[in-house]
Amino acid sequence: MFLMQKATDVTASDLPELLAYPESPSPVVRSTFISTIDGAATVDGKSGLLGGDGDRRVFLLMRTLSDAVVVGARTAITEDYKAPADDDGPILILASRSLDISVDYLPATHPRVLIATCASAPAAARRRLEGAGATLFDCGDTDLDPRALVDALAARGVRRIDLEGGPRLHASFAAAGALDEMIVTTSPTLGLGDAPRIAHGSSIPLPDQDLPLPHRLPYPMRLLRQLGDDDGYLYSLWSRIQRAD
Repeated sequence: MFLMQKATDVTASDLPELLAYPESPSPVVRSTFISTIDGAATVDGKSGLLGGDGDRRVFLLMRTLSDAVVVGARTAITEDYKAPADDDGPILILASRSLDISVDYLPATHPRVLIATCASAPAAARRRLEGAGATLFDCGDTDLDPRALVDALAARGVRRIDLEGGPRLHASFAAAGALDEMIVTTSPTLGLGDAPRIAHGSSIPLPDQDLPLPHRLPYPMRLLRQLGDDDGYLYSLWSRIQRAD
């Protein structure tokens, strides 16, 4: 073990370099989540209630550094996501297998918003959304395939993908092996209750338990950076550890 101590002060201008995406020949999927100390992803059904000024700064920075923001449609509606305001900023991808999205939800038909779904999505809902001007694309047959989604975005020139939730979509990306990095804000509070964890739903088979640590863990990750602020929040950048074949 070792004692992690404060090494140096950082300013907002340092964050883009400290939290930059890695250089990679293939797209990088980085999730951005907040959690309570006891692992809750939400309080009163919303994650935004857990954040502070620093978390908001990191959240917005990740969007600035990204080419696309991917979020579950239900999460986007619950958290009141807006359509992209900047033509030079990231496009917004709403992920939905059910296409239970009202045409009155303005981002759904915005030209810089795409809806990722699957071939078996309800045909009537597809016609309704496309008739209102929404742009849909399929990523899988009977379910939304995270790897197919990443490939489809790569074909559009997207290299840096900010995955913002919700917990079930997050878990599906991890289960598909499509999650490369995470930025996790730890809010200085307990959540209690029965809120989901930040990755909730899909599971990952345990690897060979004769492997050494960390390779025998379900989805091993390495801590690259950890920051803190005067409000008690921790900001951790994690990177996936690839297992040797």
